[in-house]
Amino acid sequence: MSLRTRVAGAFFVLAVLAVVGALVGALGHYTVLDRPVLLGTLAVSLVVLAGALVFGGGPRGPAVALGMIWATVGLVTYVNSWQVYARIPGPTGSGLEVRVLYDDWIIPDWALVVRRNDGLLTREWPLVERFSSEHSDGLPTVTWVDPSHVRLDDRPGDDRAPWGGQVIILDPGTGRPLKPDHPVSAF
Repeated sequence: MSLRTRVAGAFFVLAVLAVVGALVGALGHYTVLDRPVLLGTLAVSLVVLAGALVFGGGPRGPAVALGMIWATVGLVTYVNSWQVYARIPGPTGSGLEVRVLYDDWIIPDWALVVRRNDGLLTREWPLVERFSSEHSDGLPTVTWVDPSHVRLDDRPGDDRAPWGGQVIILDPGTGRPLKPDHPVSAF
């Protein structure tokens, strides 16, 4: 077996590991690995490099393909980047926090997540379904009752009463919502 074939095989194995990492991140809610676009692009790039090594043909074709792939990913990442609007720390020592995220593209999208800060094993769980609003006035007032309960109240003066004092029960060890076991909706 030639050196080119072995290197191509190593690239392919790394591509498979990138896809497995993306799946583990998405299914396990691990923030460090929950990057399907980035890890998928890495996997495709490695497969393109492996194919170029196996089939030959010079570096121009793979270089153009990789340039187009990474330019597209850069644009997608720029357009779909969530920003942290606010952090609501959980009770002291719990390692939990609620993050208010927004995506300021055309009409802003908002999301609330519960985050368990554990370094590389940090996890995020959706708390509220994503919703669109031009201003932050549609956001609930978030109050920690204790490490296993978060309360979502309406903002003062909000006559729509979309949140109505909903209490979400969390697993205090992970931050995963237990009841309801799906993101709540205000609308």
